[in-house]
Amino acid sequence: MQRWHQAKPPARASGRAEHPVNHLTSSAQGLLLLRVVGATGAALLGGMLALPVPRTSHRLMCALVSFAAGGLLAVAALHVIPETAELLGPARAGAAVLAGLIGFWTVGRFVYFVCPACSASHQEKGYVRLGWLMIVAMTLHSLTDGLAITAGYEADHHAGAQLGLLIFIAVSYHKVPEGLALMGVMRMAGLRAGAALGATALAELTTGIGALAGLLLLGLSPGAMGVLLGVVGGSFLYVVLFAMLKEMWVHEKTSILLYASLGAASIVVLGRLLGHG
Repeated sequence: MQRWHQAKPPARASGRAEHPVNHLTSSAQGLLLLRVVGATGAALLGGMLALPVPRTSHRLMCALVSFAAGGLLAVAALHVIPETAELLGPARAGAAVLAGLIGFWTVGRFVYFVCPACSASHQEKGYVRLGWLMIVAMTLHSLTDGLAITAGYEADHHAGAQLGLLIFIAVSYHKVPEGLALMGVMRMAGLRAGAALGATALAELTTGIGALAGLLLLGLSPGAMGVLLGVVGGSFLYVVLFAMLKEMWVHEKTSILLYASLGAASIVVLGRLLGHG
């Protein structure tokens, strides 16, 4: 794994700050856009899975959430957090990851669960209120997803690795049950299929807003980018802990561990194929 300071382009002699997106070529912009569209499309795919049925299958939701949680755990533990530790050192990396974890927990505690897909299957009533709370939570979650996609690209730019692609894949894993959860709850709240899918699409558009916010951060110092990656890793760990532990507490454990193991294994295999880690 290359050190970031070896790959960082030299500063201009004039001392004038380089525009933060100068290194972002048109092809790189296209790649980022493609990843954002792909992640958003994964959520819409999940939403369309709920179109033919009035109520989302808990078994399907559990399988998708567990698979995605395994993928997020693998990409966080094997790729994002080690990259953060290389940039910041173990102590500062741990603090950045903890900040992301606590930040997501705070929103989940006082607003609504930041992982809408992880909580939808436990709800039995109040679907109208639940649907709009989920939209708020999903908006915050999607902003972080978009930021994570852009941060992954920046890591690739500096380190010459494929962390960005692995983050995109893991985020897309989770987008499918996310879209399915919101679509299912909005349908049970009484919305027509088209309106429910439209609400899902609007909430997921914030993934692009998060990616745009990430573009403003391109060109950060390795230390600042390490903090950002640490927060992303902490947010992934929150989703994993909430999704897997809550499901395992309430429901049968064996199938959850099986699906999570499959999700994690897919990231491990892809990481080796891509030469990262």
